Amino acid sequence: MVLDVSRKKTDLESKMQFLKRVPIFNGLNDESLHRVATITSEKVYSRKSIVFHEGDHGDTLYIIKAGRIKIAKVAIDGREKTLCILQSGDFFGEMAIFDNQPRSATAEAIDNDVHLFTISKGDFERIIHEYPSIALRIMQDLTRRIRQINQQVEDLAFKDVHGRVASTLHQLLETEEKTRGRKLNCLRMTHQDLANMVGSSRETVTRALNRLQTEGHIAISHQQIEIIDREALLEHCI
Repeated sequence: MVLDVSRKKTDLESKMQFLKRVPIFNGLNDESLHRVATITSEKVYSRKSIVFHEGDHGDTLYIIKAGRIKIAKVAIDGREKTLCILQSGDFFGEMAIFDNQPRSATAEAIDNDVHLFTISKGDFERIIHEYPSIALRIMQDLTRRIRQINQQVEDLAFKDVHGRVASTLHQLLETEEKTRGRKLNCLRMTHQDLANMVGSSRETVTRALNRLQTEGHIAISHQQIEIIDREALLEHCI
């Protein structure tokens, strides 16, 4: 019994330490973080596991503790358009909670052992009423995502595949840097994931990546793309 109490206390403290680093909970004091930690549960997903499908009923907010989640639209014939790839500290699933509509996209784990914290719709609504600053930070993050979608639409309308690949790499790098709070030069993703983001075939995207590598702007290794010359890459985005 004593061990169970001690373990629960340790788990709660561990949750609080993680939640402290999640942007939407930034600024909450320990008492508030403790309140949030007590209403979160943890789930683990293996690679390619579906967290939810487009059209599912939505009653849960998800916060990524570890691993990456792909948010995508999937056509009836199986074609896929990746909207974004989320990682530790990011949240998703909030839209269905706010508007009571079905899930607008599919969420899939793209790493092994993806750990997610979950908060039910009822608990999340109560938390927002108690701590309005959370709602403000969610709005800020949603605005950032809308800007990214707008950029994707612009790229699809006005750029060839080469330009879209360069633009997407640049956007992804900037997003990861903001999330991690430091400069980066590597992205971890497959050619297929990138192809799904830019709206092209894997073969076409691979040719575009090889061209950027030949020009000395990037270096490609297994599921990793290193950005060598960011300014030169940015020129391809114009």
